[in-house]
Amino acid sequence: MRLTCFLYPDIGRVDETIRFHMDGFSPGEKVTIEALWRDALEHPWHSAITVHADEEGKVQINGDSQEPDFRTLLRELKPASGDSDQSVLQRNTLAPFHITITILNEDGDMVAERVVTRMFREEHVQREEVDTPDCQGTFFFPENELALPAVIVLGGSEGGTYDETAALLASHGYGVLALGYFGYPPLPHDLHEIPLETVDRAVEWLSEQPNINGNEISCLGISKGGELALLAASQNSRIKAVIGEMPPSHVFQSHRQGLKSSSWTKDGEPIPFVPYSLSLGMRLEQLVTQWKNEAVSMRPVYERSLEKAKDASAAAIPVEKINGPILLISGKEDSLWPSGPMCESMMERLSGSSFPHEKRHVALEGAGHVITIPYLPAHQPSGRPFLTGGTEEANALGGEKAWTETVAFLDRHFSPSRAKIETVPMQRQQQTQ
Repeated sequence: MRLTCFLYPDIGRVDETIRFHMDGFSPGEKVTIEALWRDALEHPWHSAITVHADEEGKVQINGDSQEPDFRTLLRELKPASGDSDQSVLQRNTLAPFHITITILNEDGDMVAERVVTRMFREEHVQREEVDTPDCQGTFFFPENELALPAVIVLGGSEGGTYDETAALLASHGYGVLALGYFGYPPLPHDLHEIPLETVDRAVEWLSEQPNINGNEISCLGISKGGELALLAASQNSRIKAVIGEMPPSHVFQSHRQGLKSSSWTKDGEPIPFVPYSLSLGMRLEQLVTQWKNEAVSMRPVYERSLEKAKDASAAAIPVEKINGPILLISGKEDSLWPSGPMCESMMERLSGSSFPHEKRHVALEGAGHVITIPYLPAHQPSGRPFLTGGTEEANALGGEKAWTETVAFLDRHFSPSRAKIETVPMQRQQQTQ
């Protein structure tokens, strides 16, 4: 049997869909496609999907049918040895994913094998470490481009920088600064009384870069970073758009143990905040859960804290003061905090103030607090202290939708550069006997 196998792109960004065409099968034949990836510790991850040849003996996967596709194959990659605490995201290495794709016919015989490479950063995207007295992080930008719109990416409560998100966004034609604001030497170790001026200084730094349009600066904040992004933009008119992914509607207490204060300061003074409020039952439940070495749901704590706060309105983020459009993204099954209701409360606040810019809230069905970058394995490492909610499939599908909404939102309001040449090579058509 003579089989023709075509796969595109064999080298591409992680957020690009993979198209697959193969013919030479019997009409209706069952075809199995397997994937193998080895993580940073060389542990194998496996997945497989089953599809059927059409009446002409062809298998065509373009992501537009009801059958499983390569998105399913990639997001269902799981450690072969069971559970794993190895994270899919590498943070600062940005190593490409090299995934072996094996095609088996109905008899279980291998009829083709290919390797696909998935990249966070394309070749035309440059990376620079930023380490000045006023600004620390990683800057990604398309080379040989001027007047780029800029995005400041603010990660969540684990600290550090979100280099993967920044690099991937830069491939879409933006200058992107993955900004450190804590947990990133020499910055503070914990999330406690972080100056809002950290973001202001990042805006200044970007404005001074010769390839950046200082009039087109936006913020993308995830979880606690969403709190910072919305708050900073409400007090800095040079930030022209904000995306909050799983953000809160209020400023909450800092994460420093044993000290009740704000997460943020302005001009050296703590910003009003909602203190944590735990009932005796909650405290006992948390102690029992921790004793069992199980993850804890923090959502009831945040809900109670908002309810019991003496003056929650003083800690509400004044989103109506933001000088540009706002995109809010929440998960309907968020177990960490009530991102959905909090986003709705911000939308009501914006509507009540006759907000003149676009405002949009995307609530992700079935998704929890942690959603994945498109087409990455949805498997989450074990040992997390908090429940985040959602199923792996819903979090993966939510990640795809959130990313599509994010890029479309930025493209509506800014003018990103476009690659002048095709940077992703097409794998040559190959014949397999």
